[in-house]
Amino acid sequence: MSLSVSNPGHQPVGAVESASGYMALLQEDDVTLRSHALTKLLGCVDRLWHQVAESLPDLEAMAEDTDNPLQVQQTAAAVASRVFFHLEEPTQALRLALEAGTQHFDPMDDQSPYVQRLVSAALDAYIQKRQAQDDEEVDQAKESLVDLGLDMNQLQAMVHRLLEASCAAGKYDHALGIALEARETSQVQEILRAGGNSTSLLQYSIQAAANTVTSKSFRVEVLQVVVGALTVQFEEQNQTKVSYDLLLVHQHLNQALPVSRIMSKLLQGTEDEFLLALQLCFDLMDSGDQAFAQAVAEGIDQDGIGEANQGRSDKVQRVLVGGFSAELSLSFLHKESKADRMIMERLKTALEERSSGSRNSLLHTAAVVTHSYLYAGTTNDSFLRDYLDWMKKASNWAKFSATSSLGVVHASHGAEAMRLLEPYLPMEPSENTSVPGEGGFAEGGSLYALGLIHGSHAGSSASKRQETTEFLRTHLRTSHANEAQSHGAALGVGLTAMGTADLAVVNELKELLVTDSAVAGEAAGIAIGMVLVGTGAELGEIVAELKNYARETTHEKIIRGVAMGLALMSFGQEENADALIEEMRSDRDPVMRYGAQYAVALAYCGTGSNKAIRILLHAAVSDVSDDVRSAAVVGLAFVLFKTPERVPQLVSLLIESFNPHVRYASCMAVGIAMAGTGDADSVAMLEPMLDDMTDYVRQGALMGTAMIYMQQSDTCNGRKIRSFREKIYAIPSEKHHSILTKMGAILSQGIIDAGGRNCSLILGSRNGFTKMSSAVGLALWLQHWHWYPMLHMFSLALTPTVTIGLNKDFKFPKKFEIQCNSKPSAFAYPRKLEDKKEEKKKLVETVTLSTTAKEKARLARKRAKAGEVVVGEMDVDKGDESKSDEEGEKKENADSMEVDNEDEPEKKPKKKRVPEPTSFRVTNPSRITKAQSQACSFDLDQRYRPIRSEEKPMGVVMLTDSTPDEDEELGAVKSPSLEPDGELAPPEPFVWTPPAQPEKTEDDKKEE
Repeated sequence: MSLSVSNPGHQPVGAVESASGYMALLQEDDVTLRSHALTKLLGCVDRLWHQVAESLPDLEAMAEDTDNPLQVQQTAAAVASRVFFHLEEPTQALRLALEAGTQHFDPMDDQSPYVQRLVSAALDAYIQKRQAQDDEEVDQAKESLVDLGLDMNQLQAMVHRLLEASCAAGKYDHALGIALEARETSQVQEILRAGGNSTSLLQYSIQAAANTVTSKSFRVEVLQVVVGALTVQFEEQNQTKVSYDLLLVHQHLNQALPVSRIMSKLLQGTEDEFLLALQLCFDLMDSGDQAFAQAVAEGIDQDGIGEANQGRSDKVQRVLVGGFSAELSLSFLHKESKADRMIMERLKTALEERSSGSRNSLLHTAAVVTHSYLYAGTTNDSFLRDYLDWMKKASNWAKFSATSSLGVVHASHGAEAMRLLEPYLPMEPSENTSVPGEGGFAEGGSLYALGLIHGSHAGSSASKRQETTEFLRTHLRTSHANEAQSHGAALGVGLTAMGTADLAVVNELKELLVTDSAVAGEAAGIAIGMVLVGTGAELGEIVAELKNYARETTHEKIIRGVAMGLALMSFGQEENADALIEEMRSDRDPVMRYGAQYAVALAYCGTGSNKAIRILLHAAVSDVSDDVRSAAVVGLAFVLFKTPERVPQLVSLLIESFNPHVRYASCMAVGIAMAGTGDADSVAMLEPMLDDMTDYVRQGALMGTAMIYMQQSDTCNGRKIRSFREKIYAIPSEKHHSILTKMGAILSQGIIDAGGRNCSLILGSRNGFTKMSSAVGLALWLQHWHWYPMLHMFSLALTPTVTIGLNKDFKFPKKFEIQCNSKPSAFAYPRKLEDKKEEKKKLVETVTLSTTAKEKARLARKRAKAGEVVVGEMDVDKGDESKSDEEGEKKENADSMEVDNEDEPEKKPKKKRVPEPTSFRVTNPSRITKAQSQACSFDLDQRYRPIRSEEKPMGVVMLTDSTPDEDEELGAVKSPSLEPDGELAPPEPFVWTPPAQPEKTEDDKKEE
């Protein structure tokens, strides 16, 4: 009996191609027929998969039936795998492809779309399976991929083959990326070894580990592998090339002692190595971790350096603990301040004209805070000196805020802090004197101001901070009876001792906490968090004590202070803080849940962790407390500040929420994330919120937009920034706006021009670290929703955008320049306001009707005939005659002018507008914003060149001199004087020679 089977591969012209014949053979008992049919189906499945899909159950059954020969099983699996591939189910296709064996599925064949898609699915499944072993919480999507019966051993073998093939092809970065995502430390080590531990590969691994690895424990393992390779190169090869990368890794690992050893070696090296050591010190200070810098300074081996290099060591110590980086910022902000005094003049006038009663108190406080923002770090308080009576209007806690604002204006001016605040500081406590229980607002504000002066910049002098801490601790111990003084002392101690983990200070703050004073207790809780910032679960006993006290007290302010303190302790801890966060999230008290959102934000600050984002978004839409939801939305900006463009995408729906607290928080989150970018899309997102029906939402929109527009020129966003500035200048003087809206407009005036227009809101350093002081300051500034004195914490979040090139003697060459490939107007300072000139009102002449003039003239003639002289009436006639004479003269003049015009030269043509240059040179020192640095580059052909030319031209740049024998034009860094106009420098020594007297003539002699 002959069997006729249609062959899809050889169909007559016009015939319909079909696989039904082969599919029918799958039901035969004969294994040979089924094998033949599977072979034919494998050849045509890519064209006829929609038909073969009907037999998928049979194909899978044949692949799993162990009674069939292995070849039949593998062929059936291969056919079914391709059907699933066309059905767009790559995971099922991968499962069957692995069962089909290498004969039917070769992952090295990268030309086939089928293989490429399955390789991608294999990598995803393997990575998710590996991550699921480490993470306690797995996405639902990930679980569906992991639990589909994929053999982990087969997957691992396949992925390792792919990694070997990539290394063989020289694609080490591709292989390294897969190994990092899969969290395989052994594979990372193998790939680095296969790549010869090249510098470029090691640098890539550092960046990838710091920016893409979400597991802190695995990140530490990878960086330790990198440290081993870099250490070998540092000791055996050219140490200057790898010292920067090695220091970077040790800083990520929080290992201060190895950094000290690197510094010690560089200090004993050549001139360039010494300059590199100074550059590394400035970069380290830019990260904002004062405690780490102090540990590095203490670990430098002074004996090993030798007396010959003692001068070098002193300069390194001056940068790390001597406060020189703070001096640089202070000097620049003072000299180059572009703050517009007219803003405060107009604001003061508007408030005096429009405000009254209790409203004036709130807006007056906002105006004083705005003044401190405008002049933050510039030491220019001339406006307050000129209007002392206006400032003295503040009373009670407003007086506390007004006094403490001086700490923002004089931030980093530690050398003169005590002299500056001497009129306000409380008397030194003694046994015979006691602190009164009432008043003390100015004294408490001055103690807070001391903390702001020393704590606003992480690079301030360590010795001055220690002295100030001891001074504040003295008042902290003796001021429990006065709530205002103890509040200011607690905040001041927290600022000066930030990150020191000094348990003696913590114990004194706990004594204040347990006094059960609401206002002072809140400050104590926050201060404990500042002192222990970033310690996490290392101090479990203190964490337990704080949580227990929060449950026992009845004061909401104390609970909030403790909650924020616990959040600050979680800074940078990532998954190590998960236990504490989970406990706070599940608490019945909404204030503790509120602190949990900030704990998530600070623990995962800058990591972009999907787990943290899920937690925050869940709370933002599900929690019953408005404060908790608001804090959760704002927390997104902290987690995603390194990828800020994601924040507007995430909150695009939240900003339209029915809940006004969520809308307010969305505005603030967008403002924080996109600060200083001038992003048009973000501004457009906030623009409808400026007219929101809720006043505090309008406040948040104004402040968020002001953050986005920080350090932007008048040409930003199609010049829309001008209309925004006009809006915030006008709102305080308009009656129909609410108090909170006016407050937002007033604060926005200070935010947009903060620090004399030389500061911006920057959470990350240029080396990729999260600035601890900035993150802490911003989190505490957001607490002004509950307590207005927290507004001054904005000073910690501000970063001066100064770029200055220094030589080895810490002087700046005036001839060093940086090339900026952009139009000057794109990054120019905004125009200052102009004083409106009041035009004198002209008297309008009374219009006299013709009938009235005729009547008066008739009466005057009648009286004249009667012999009466009336001056008023006669003047009318004279006026008419004079008018007619003037008209005649005008006609004559007009005729004569026509003749004269013929002799006059032609009018000069208007000057053509000169096109704006497309690039310009930036002098030393200058303001270079974060956006501007992308358009700037070093000119390596000039005399002075940066020691690290690959760095972005931003911040402090150490320079080498290519012609050291030539004369230099240098400038020195000087701290500002406390005098309003500064002290004049004494004149240079000189010798005065009187001019020669001319000889007397004979006429002169005769006259004598």
